Amino acid sequence: MKKLFTLLMILLLLCGCGTSKKEETPVEETPVEETVDLSSLTIVTPKGAPVLAFYDQISNENYSRVTADAISALWSGDASPDVLVVDLTSGIKAIGNGAEYKLAAIITFGNFYLSSTGNDEDETMDADDKIVLFGNENMLPSKIWHYLYGADYDESLIYEADAQTAAAALASGKASDGTDVDYVFLAQPALFAAMKKNENAKLFADIQEVYKNKSGLDMIQAAVFLKNTVDEATGNAFLQNLSNSISAAIADPSLAEEGLGVYTGDEATAQYGFNPTVVVNVFKQKNALGNNAMGLGYAKAIDIKSDIDAFLSIFGIDETAEEIYFR
Repeated sequence: MKKLFTLLMILLLLCGCGTSKKEETPVEETPVEETVDLSSLTIVTPKGAPVLAFYDQISNENYSRVTADAISALWSGDASPDVLVVDLTSGIKAIGNGAEYKLAAIITFGNFYLSSTGNDEDETMDADDKIVLFGNENMLPSKIWHYLYGADYDESLIYEADAQTAAAALASGKASDGTDVDYVFLAQPALFAAMKKNENAKLFADIQEVYKNKSGLDMIQAAVFLKNTVDEATGNAFLQNLSNSISAAIADPSLAEEGLGVYTGDEATAQYGFNPTVVVNVFKQKNALGNNAMGLGYAKAIDIKSDIDAFLSIFGIDETAEEIYFR
């Protein structure tokens, strides 16, 4: 019995030692990333579709929305922000001219559509049909149009000064000079509002789909540029937050609706450059590629460099150097 008792004591001691050793074995901790303060970053976007990507920043006093023609003055000087959003081609040209920024991300991937006014009886786009583009021959709509459709329709093209005037042509079926028009090339959300005013208007082509079928790539529009003074940790934290907020809104558009609700009515239109109710309705719709009809998305620029270079080639812009990208 004494031997049995001694054996049991030894076993208990061994078990106790084993348990103690397991509990005391140090566990390798995953380093906790230091919190990066983003509150002081200054952000400027043009009014219009890019504002949708910053729906959760509307109350941020460091976030400003300006007219598109005001962006060109912000690439240098004391007023230049830490984060600047502009169309890709303008940003690339600005860097080429010495702007101290890097291309960081793409946040819109096309919101162009071609609609018929209802005037074309055979509903087939022919060389003699009148087609409205907005802007001028050197601007994005014209460049995209000619990349996709060539010069076959040049004699029938009518250029309106801006998207609002082109939208009026879709709504009425007449250009600003009174000419009957058959088709209008337009961007969302102006397209949505114009089609509501013309019961005969129909969506004729999703330009994002036509572009992808021709190029094999996604269309690219608004880009995010970070000032060279923004350090790597801060820049990456900002971009991660932006990516997360965009993904969240795509999954649940009510988040964007809530964020844009900071302003309402005419004040909202003045602040954003669009009616938020219209934009949210468009945002909930899908385009021919299965993406939201506003074209909102997120991609780190360096990860889609080939898409960017292919898009820029339409404008005769050379392949980008890796040095201009934020990593």
